[in-house]
Amino acid sequence: MSRVGARALRAMARASAARRGDASASTRTFASASSSDLRLWPSVRRLCDEHGLDPRALAPGSGPRGALVYADVLLKIGAVDAAALERVGLRAPKPIPDVKPTTLLEDYAHGKAKAQTHEDEATSKMRRVVASRLAESKARSPHAYASADVDLSAIAALRKRVLDAHGVKVSVNDCVMYAVGRALREVPEMNAGWDEAAGGATASESVDVCVAVATDDGLITPIVTRADEKTLREIGADVKALAHKAREGTLKPHEFMGGSFSVSNLGMFGVDAFSAILNPPQGGILAVGAGKERVVLVDGQPSTTQTMTATVSVDRRVADEADAARWLDAFAAQFRRTESWAV
Repeated sequence: MSRVGARALRAMARASAARRGDASASTRTFASASSSDLRLWPSVRRLCDEHGLDPRALAPGSGPRGALVYADVLLKIGAVDAAALERVGLRAPKPIPDVKPTTLLEDYAHGKAKAQTHEDEATSKMRRVVASRLAESKARSPHAYASADVDLSAIAALRKRVLDAHGVKVSVNDCVMYAVGRALREVPEMNAGWDEAAGGATASESVDVCVAVATDDGLITPIVTRADEKTLREIGADVKALAHKAREGTLKPHEFMGGSFSVSNLGMFGVDAFSAILNPPQGGILAVGAGKERVVLVDGQPSTTQTMTATVSVDRRVADEADAARWLDAFAAQFRRTESWAV
């Protein structure tokens, strides 16, 4: 702010105070106490005191990082308008647009500008249980990770083939579950868990794959049993029925307790890639990102193809990085030979 502009603003403030008369002592005391938790220039705090304003009601201001400045207070009390500010060489505070935010930063600024509040809700029993189990898993299970980009170029044709032949729509997630089951059959080291009582890894007798389902109460993982033996349509039907039960809260204990491996898919939310926390006592979990068009080299020439990033988390006590890499290779290979899938 220029010296001329600052002097002009102070003159405007004095004129406004003279028109309004002296504020009462009680009002001044209230304003000072209310503004004590804000960082303000002394001149701004004094002006708020003189006019009985609570600075918190004016925040955020138009200064750097939302700081309250002299011009914000003058506009509030009606001592100046935007044109007057421009005449003395000052920029008027930017109005807060009443539009829907499109980014996290805009949402934060919008909420502060509208003085939005929130209420803490009680955490559901399911969320408390999940939080406790995953916190224990992260603390006690040594996580190792491996990632690979998986070619999805054949999936669209496969889904169309199933729809044309059987009138059934299968999702990309159904295809992921199918490929996971077959890959676990090929690399049985990943179809195992950690037995705390025995102090060692134990192989699972069947390939029972859990799929993470988001509900209003929290995340739950119903089980597609014997996923390596079922057709693509059977897996799709199982996932759909289990997800419906999960959201209705009608899953039976045997439908979500147990399992030998888990899948968490955030691709439908546009997430490119992420790492999932192990679901104990299981030894592995697959995190699936969104399918995206990516540029690849084909015979030395650039081309585009649909791929997704798959990240497997393993319990290092159950399997090592080499096992995870072999499993990922088997998983990706399933998508290159979809013509042999049992649909």
